[in-house]
Amino acid sequence: MSNSHMSSMKSSMKDAELRSPHAQGRFQWRDSGLGFSPVTIALHWLVAVLVLAIIALEIVLWFSPGTALASVLNLLGTILFPVSLYRFWARVTSWHPLPVGTPNPVEVIVSRSVATSLALAMVLLPIAAWLAKSAAGQLVELPGGWIIPSPMRPDAQAAHVFEGLFRIGATPFLLGLALHIFGACKNHFVLKNDALKRMLGKRVEL
Repeated sequence: MSNSHMSSMKSSMKDAELRSPHAQGRFQWRDSGLGFSPVTIALHWLVAVLVLAIIALEIVLWFSPGTALASVLNLLGTILFPVSLYRFWARVTSWHPLPVGTPNPVEVIVSRSVATSLALAMVLLPIAAWLAKSAAGQLVELPGGWIIPSPMRPDAQAAHVFEGLFRIGATPFLLGLALHIFGACKNHFVLKNDALKRMLGKRVEL
């Protein structure tokens, strides 16, 4: 995709945006070609906090297994699942905003593929963790003594399979997350564009 073609697309999207109901003051529930919706931005940062908290708790529990923090970890995973399910649905059914500036088309494809894969992983990994614990006969307990029902009876072989699937999925997820953070830092500190500002809800020029 050439820079001239990208500029033409941006011009067309701007004209469409100005004619849309959103330009007339209505709340923007879904993403458009010119920007992310407030809902998308809020959920992006909510998920960022959840994921970082989950990673931190996993590290703590690795050193001190069996602590009360396990129920907090379960709660965070329980919250992450429905939020991620909505985010993945919204991502594949909405227009994705055009990139800021004139980035390399290959980088655009890679960044969008990574972001979509991360969104899908955050739906599948909580399910895999839930199935692994259920198959191992472990109760998924939440703070306050609440228990998430197990979808299956204990099965050592199934527990081994689900645990393996979780680990197989978690490794590329962490690599993709690192790549996503690297891309954000590159945009902000090296390319010095407004990609981060857009994700903070500020209106920027494409």
